[in-house]
Amino acid sequence: MKRLMTTTTAIAALTAGAAFAATDVSAVDMDGDGFATIAEVKAAFPAFEAEFFEQIDANGDNRIGPQEMLETETQDILARYDMVPLEERQQMIVVDADMDGFMTVEEIRRAFPELTDAEFEQIDENDDNRVTYQEYYMTDAQDIMARYTVGTVADIAMIDTNGDSFADFDEMVAYYPGLDAESFEQIDMNGDNRVSSQELYDPEAQSIVSRY
Repeated sequence: MKRLMTTTTAIAALTAGAAFAATDVSAVDMDGDGFATIAEVKAAFPAFEAEFFEQIDANGDNRIGPQEMLETETQDILARYDMVPLEERQQMIVVDADMDGFMTVEEIRRAFPELTDAEFEQIDENDDNRVTYQEYYMTDAQDIMARYTVGTVADIAMIDTNGDSFADFDEMVAYYPGLDAESFEQIDMNGDNRVSSQELYDPEAQSIVSRY
């Protein structure tokens, strides 16, 4: 059984053994639940290989908790990959609506309505009719996406004014004038008094905000 390290011990070990800062769960968690799913890990580290997820998910609950994240083995694995900045990851939530780690042509067109079939085929390098996060962040794919502006779905970064990557009630009302407390509570599915990217891009939430 793996020995769980304290935050202080983990950071000290990483500092001694590698020239990178420890990645804590808050750097990967995008919905604010305090854990990192495989989709959130792949959004942060597009080249992350899925077979390693089971290896670092010590208790087998299909999510990485704060202590699991700071395990030396986890840090060693994540250090192999480049991390995408948080502000760029926000767009992944717009595109990958079901957060399964892949994007269909329908999902991409939801954000980029003018994308052509030929462009989708260029992005989908392995021709499996879905785009991985790694494919999405390839230079050619980013060049294609740069031709278009994101569709009608608002990015959480447009709403968040205090830079915490969430939208509280006041920020939501400022962006969607007339939004009432009841509607905010419906959007805030986990009841933490703030809206995450994942909550905002839920179809029900989009239906609510489209009224304002």
